[in-house]
Order: sequence, then C-alpha cells, then structure tokens
Amino acid sequence: MIKFENVSLRFGELVICENLSFDLDQGGSLCLSGPSGKGKSSLLKLILGIIKPDSGKIFIDGKELNATNIFDARKKIVWLPQNIHLPVNSGKELTELLDFQSENLELYHHYLDQLGIASNGKEKLFTEVSGGQKQRMVMAACLSLDKPILLLDEPVSALDDDSIDQFIHVINGLKGKTIVSTSHNKRWIEQCSSIIKL
Repeated sequence: MIKFENVSLRFGELVICENLSFDLDQGGSLCLSGPSGKGKSSLLKLILGIIKPDSGKIFIDGKELNATNIFDARKKIVWLPQNIHLPVNSGKELTELLDFQSENLELYHHYLDQLGIASNGKEKLFTEVSGGQKQRMVMAACLSLDKPILLLDEPVSALDDDSIDQFIHVINGLKGKTIVSTSHNKRWIEQCSSIIKL
C-alpha cells in the first residue's frame, strides 16, 4: 500500500533519512519514532507529496508518486497534523466544511461516542473544550471520511491515558486501514505492527 525505495531527504546539514526502504501492506500500521526535530513529520509530508525526496521512490497503492498522480493518491489519504489550525470554530462547522452527508455524519457521531466525547460536548466551540477534546473531535471527523490510508502526526499527544486507550481501541477496530503515524508515546508505539526509529 505504501512503499519507500531508497528514499533520502535532508534539509541543509540535517539528514532526515538516507536510503530508507520499507513496504507497508494494506491494513498495516507503522510508527515513526524518535526525538523532536528528527524529521518524523517530514516523512508524512513525503507521502502526501508536499515535499519531494532528494532521491529514491515512493509508491502509493502500487503507483510511483509523481506530479501526474499526486492528486489521485491524496484522495485515498486522511492526514491528521500535529498542530491543528482550522478555519472553523466547532465540530459542527468542521462537518459543514467537509460537506458531510448523512452517512459521514452518522460515522462522525459514532466515533465521537467511541472516543469518549459526551453528548453535551459535541456542539461546544473549540475554545470551550480542552486540547484533548478538540483533537478527538478532529480525529472523529478524519475517521468519518473513511479513506484507506491514515497519516497521523502525534495523534495522542494531547490525550490522557484513558483517552489514549479509547483511541487505540477505535483504531484497532478499523478494517483494512493502512496507518503511518509519528509518536513519542510508548503505549501508542507498542500497538503498531512496525516501528522505524529515526
């Protein structure tokens, strides 16, 4: 589903990766771990085609990523960035921005329940909820898009232990999703099927 073939990336003197190769099958989960500033988020941006590698090839669903097919590849991907800055003020506005239809809305409320967002918190403004609640509301929206590839940048960074357990339970219940994440969290890292340390 996602394949890196001898991928190298550097920013000036900072080497992010050199001849990195891996092959993540559909339904697999890979965690990129390592200290802050090592370039974990940059590897997710390579998959999205936001930045290009200095050398090597990246394949999404069997096709080499290039300028011709990048937009088709992105249609298969949901990206949850580490720092969430949205042009909306609530979960309701977020679902309107994403033009959710009834099926998506049903999934959204299902995932909110699964992630422990109480009914009285669903309609609150983002300024009225904690960072962890906002993160879970955005997660629920991302999952409701029901795309085959999830890119999760520090997905549990703002969550307490109980919320992390809830999120892991939800992720483990997904069928056939291919997940690439970054994390410092031991509990999250241990539940992934593969780990690459930078």
